[in-house]
Amino acid sequence: PAPQLDASLVKDGTVGLLAAMVAAGLCGSNREARQLVQQGGVLVDGEKVTDPKAALTVEALNKGVVIKKGKKVYHKVTL
Repeated sequence: PAPQLDASLVKDGTVGLLAAMVAAGLCGSNREARQLVQQGGVLVDGEKVTDPKAALTVEALNKGVVIKKGKKVYHKVTL
């Protein structure tokens, strides 16, 4: 799936990873997304992310960012 994020999520040229995951439908809530990130179950473009305060830049989102949740669920998120 390739969900498109709403431009209202952009703050200071970035979009928070947790907000992007919830908006893309990967998680039902920020709490669920935060737990998943802290437990090491999230990869962004192949890199493991363990910081729940991580952010995605607008430039990267314009090209498309692959967010992978667990082993089988992944979405290519664009802005």
